[in-house]
Amino acid sequence: MSDDSVEYSTAGPVARILLNRPKQHNALTDSMLEQIARLVRQADADDAVKVIVLEGNGASFSAGFDMSNPDDFYGGAETKGTRFAIRKLRVRAELMRDLLYSGKPIVAKVHSNCIGAGMYLVLVCSMAVAADDAVFGLPEERFGSSGTSWLFPFLVSQCGVKKATELVMTGRKVTAVEAERLNLINRVVPRADLDRATDELVAALASLPRDGIAISRTVAHLSFDMLGIGAAFTPHYTAHPMVVRMQREPDEFDFHAESRANGMKAAIRERDRRFGGDYWGW
Repeated sequence: MSDDSVEYSTAGPVARILLNRPKQHNALTDSMLEQIARLVRQADADDAVKVIVLEGNGASFSAGFDMSNPDDFYGGAETKGTRFAIRKLRVRAELMRDLLYSGKPIVAKVHSNCIGAGMYLVLVCSMAVAADDAVFGLPEERFGSSGTSWLFPFLVSQCGVKKATELVMTGRKVTAVEAERLNLINRVVPRADLDRATDELVAALASLPRDGIAISRTVAHLSFDMLGIGAAFTPHYTAHPMVVRMQREPDEFDFHAESRANGMKAAIRERDRRFGGDYWGW
């Protein structure tokens, strides 16, 4: 993968991080997540920067984690062992935690697909503005898994126990309007107004004094600690390897086994057959 899969630019007090794999709908890799976290730290260290914008180039914000290598997608738990997966997934979890605890506010600018790991990014951003064509989803359950791990307590803090349970256990698709109602994003606007609405929010944040922004962010970090939100990342590398290796009965779907036996495209077709329909929204 070329190094330009994530691009960084600054203009005055605003830093922009651009997901730049448009042909893959900005499907995320571990390398991209590491680049995003590094660039956020770079913006944190730049006193000229007050606000960070995270956006996607092309047709989607992000279609989720890149599944072209199933072993990489699952953290290697099945093929390399639990300890290998724990090490790898711990890095992923800590990268997400770094974004949540950023010293500068991060505004996600979301359009079209915002799925799986793409939605993870939005949830750890400080704020999010979405176009009315944006769709969100946590589809792990549709891969024959047992729902998203670290996101469950995180979602409870944002939209309540019952809605978090539904989103995690079903992985159904959520529209931008519903995402706003569930407090997963701040605002939904017509697609044509997304640039303007995001720029207005960013300009408002950039008008604040630097010390005020720093104090506001540290108060947010303190609140995360007091509410236990920061601890929500540990279950990701604790539970995920067990999820991958969990027992499945013959009549239960196992995406990883299906992809190994019949290929990725066939596994996706079988997933969509089993988990299609009006309720799921896919």
